[in-house]
Amino acid sequence: MAERASRSGGTRLNIEVSIVDADKDDVVPDLVAYTFTHSGRLLARTPIKGNESALPVPSTKEPENLRVVIGPPLDDIDDDEVLATLGRLHAPESLVGPHQLKEKFLFPIDRPIWACWLRFCMVRGTLLKRVTTGGIHVDLPSCGAEIEIYEVDPILVILPKIPDVVLERIRDQIRKPWPPPPPPEEWFRYGIAFPSRPPLAGPDLSKFVGSPEVERRGISPFAGKRDATGAASAGALRNEVTAMVSELRGSEAFEAKASTADAAPDEVRSFNFTSGEATEADHAEAMSSILAIHDVAEIRSAAHVSLDAFRTSLVAHPGLIRHLICWLWPPAVNMQLVATATTDECGKFRARIFTGCSSDVPDLYFKAYRRIGFFRFQIYGPLPVPCHTWWNYACGTEVTLATTSPFALSCPPCKPVIAPPHWVLAMAVGNTSLAAVNGTSLALQPTTDASNIGLTSGAPFGGYIRLRFEFDNTIRTDLNVKYYRLRWRKIGSSNSFVDMTEDVWRHFAHMVGSTLMIEPYRLGPQPVGGTPNLYEIPPALPPLGQWSIPDAVVDTTSAAFASATLAPHNGGEGDYQFELTLFDAAGVAVNATALGVNYVIPTTLDLTATIPTTNATPLGLVTASGRLVYQLRIDNNSCDAGLQPPEVAGSISADPCGLLRYATGDSVTDTWTAFHPHEFATFKHSIVKGVIELPAPITSSGPVTSPPGTHVQSFAVSDLVGSCRIAGFAETVSVWATATDGWSRQSQYDDHAIQAFALAPEEN
Repeated sequence: MAERASRSGGTRLNIEVSIVDADKDDVVPDLVAYTFTHSGRLLARTPIKGNESALPVPSTKEPENLRVVIGPPLDDIDDDEVLATLGRLHAPESLVGPHQLKEKFLFPIDRPIWACWLRFCMVRGTLLKRVTTGGIHVDLPSCGAEIEIYEVDPILVILPKIPDVVLERIRDQIRKPWPPPPPPEEWFRYGIAFPSRPPLAGPDLSKFVGSPEVERRGISPFAGKRDATGAASAGALRNEVTAMVSELRGSEAFEAKASTADAAPDEVRSFNFTSGEATEADHAEAMSSILAIHDVAEIRSAAHVSLDAFRTSLVAHPGLIRHLICWLWPPAVNMQLVATATTDECGKFRARIFTGCSSDVPDLYFKAYRRIGFFRFQIYGPLPVPCHTWWNYACGTEVTLATTSPFALSCPPCKPVIAPPHWVLAMAVGNTSLAAVNGTSLALQPTTDASNIGLTSGAPFGGYIRLRFEFDNTIRTDLNVKYYRLRWRKIGSSNSFVDMTEDVWRHFAHMVGSTLMIEPYRLGPQPVGGTPNLYEIPPALPPLGQWSIPDAVVDTTSAAFASATLAPHNGGEGDYQFELTLFDAAGVAVNATALGVNYVIPTTLDLTATIPTTNATPLGLVTASGRLVYQLRIDNNSCDAGLQPPEVAGSISADPCGLLRYATGDSVTDTWTAFHPHEFATFKHSIVKGVIELPAPITSSGPVTSPPGTHVQSFAVSDLVGSCRIAGFAETVSVWATATDGWSRQSQYDDHAIQAFALAPEEN
């Protein structure tokens, strides 16, 4: 075949492809011819039409061999990764020398190869930017991010890479007799935190040996030596695991670096692997991983047989091996880029990866980047890789990735609202759905009365209250409704409504040259047609670029009420109404009901997913003039915590050494106060002897009682001192306000008190 000159001065290489064993009813894959330099740099991709194609061959200063590979289309794969991907798919290739360019090359593709090219896996996911406000996590879509999807080696490939010395050390730990966990009271022998933490729901730490939460507080649940039977006590075993991790991390494969020069052995330590991978190892996680393996009878039995038997038993439990690899030997994990994608305005991405004929379920790892001008910033890529791999990924299921990178661009939530056309959603106070507020909740309606209306889970609102509304954009385009006004009034004495006038902002992001700009967009208040203090309903699109949410609190606020000033304590607390009125483009108030607007209230507490709604009219929230009005209980009163000196035999006097002297049979009278004027608070009163908190009824907690909230209790001295003759005590009272701004509890209204005393017998 004669050479044909290309426009670049090069030639063309003629190829012929033969699909072997293809029946007329078979679906055969589309084919692409890839041309590479001998060193692997991609030169061109040429679709194959029919069975033949002519590949452009660029001219070069010096003769060199070309690598030609035939495979499926890899449009989602970066040029640098194409050759590796084709190799993974066993694509046929040929090395072509300069003297062979006049020849026609035949590429037969056998059925076992091309049939596997039709097997692929759809990978779906969402990238979220996580922001925290008031201790609450808010996840927003991260749009415009570049996603890289990697396939991680399967466990059968990873396990042989772990040196025998590492597995032998783990096996040695498994063969040891494990002690039971320590009693709960031992967990707090180093004292109590003050002020006491408010009672919150959370995991039962007693289930976790070496819990990181306990470790961070300087409390080691592992203490002691070997017992009389020779079994390792928790402390001894923990020290052995700590030594094992430190030795293995400090081996030739690693360069171990403590985070501080004098870091305690039970602290989290940072390590830099020779591969450049940075990670952290927590010895408590190591203990938990080894304990999980020890609890499997099959593995425990194999550990006593031989190293080979132990390794075989681990292969049968890949889920446990992953945890070991995570903290102990991450460099054993290799990965290969298999696809790329870009997140849309909802933070979602979708990509196709070829699985070939492998029977292994793909194990996937993800990275995310944000491109700003000429720079590309990594915004997601947690390490170590095996700790953040989606093992045994089920094709088509959605992965959720969360980043806190400041370079990640956050966009407005894309959650759909299930409501009739032309809706206005009264969604939340702060981040608290109105479905959780008595008076605006359909579910709570049967139990709502004058005593609890406007409360959420029995708590009032307070502080800087941000009201949140969402508007169907069709009310702007179809009904010419462009503005809204919010007003407030305290119920009683025919109080008039007062306009809300706090500034409300949105933000939008756009590029100016290579610079990402985030600019404010002021919704109001503003005068329109002679009507003051109106806010604009946000348009569907900003002036430039796209809407962004750099601050989840500010950018979701529709109106704000500074209740600490407008509804102050000592008289300002009570029931308040808030009124929403809609206005047309000329600033004229409209009857929303007559216009066809549907006011709706959410029926879900989760504002991050699809929001089902209910009509607000049956709840009595819509007036005859087409305005939405709902009620909140506001209380900005502070709590009061107080302690009186304890009395022994009617006396609070201590001797010159500061000891309260007691006689046999005496009692200690304890007087303390936990107070909130309207009982919107919880308390904890505790007495700690030495470092051990005394049990109920000496220590108590719960909702505060009615004013004045004073408690007088008497306990036998023997109940306090126990087996001691002389004992020192710490007594604390903490009172936590339950008022919330919808985002977080108003802790500025809390109060705490603490005192110490000591009891000793009378001197003869």
